[in-house]
Amino acid sequence: MFKLTLMLTLACINLTFTKPTFSQAKIESHIFSKDNPINGAISITLPDGWSTYWKFPGPNGFTPNIKVLHKENLKSFNISWPYPKKLGPENFTYLGYDNDLLLPVELKRLDENKNIILLLDISYGICKSVCVVLSKTLTISDTDDIDYLVLDRLLKSNNRVMMTTGLGSSNKCRLKKLTDSQYKIVVENLLMKNSSSIISVLFDYEGNSWTIDAQSFYPKYGRVEALLKLKEAKKSKLDLENVSLIYLDNRTAKKTVACVS
Repeated sequence: MFKLTLMLTLACINLTFTKPTFSQAKIESHIFSKDNPINGAISITLPDGWSTYWKFPGPNGFTPNIKVLHKENLKSFNISWPYPKKLGPENFTYLGYDNDLLLPVELKRLDENKNIILLLDISYGICKSVCVVLSKTLTISDTDDIDYLVLDRLLKSNNRVMMTTGLGSSNKCRLKKLTDSQYKIVVENLLMKNSSSIISVLFDYEGNSWTIDAQSFYPKYGRVEALLKLKEAKKSKLDLENVSLIYLDNRTAKKTVACVS
């Protein structure tokens, strides 16, 4: 009897003090409206002390992969990524998030009288003392119930979607083709030079064909540099209209065109 009691006591102690593991990271989809376009979000809930990556984390991170497996009555689909942080140890930094993440989603119907169904395969990395890659299949549909609690979290979140500004009208953009699958892009802006309010600047790219590798911001010169790489081994023209600058202005996330035509 004493042995059984001891075993039960040890089991309870183990359950009480067990810390969260990466297996408890959770990714879910949510719907906020059923109009056209439909608004919602993808949430990534992280265990304490863990972080995850931005869509262009840099050479030391795992680039999230979102693949459409199936779609019905879908005209367009867009995910907005909040402004990331610089994380990780010295000489092994990456861009990402160290808190639970909400990614706003917008879907447009083809036919107003039919429902939307979108099936996604999502692979994403999380890090603490080790880094692991997780995957999940998500189904997003306008037949789902509206999640007002997550909508309230998004509205109160510090990781809001970036507001668009006209800063890009002062950009000087230089593009150098290195190979058919690599470009170096440099943008200079006097308004970013030694600015007391602009504390971080990054390149962003809308679309699935190109990815942004290592990039740097030089506030002394108001200059941002990055290497753009083609994802697949086939020729695809770089569309400068899809390249933008995202930046923190007095800790407010903003977005502007990178290369003005």
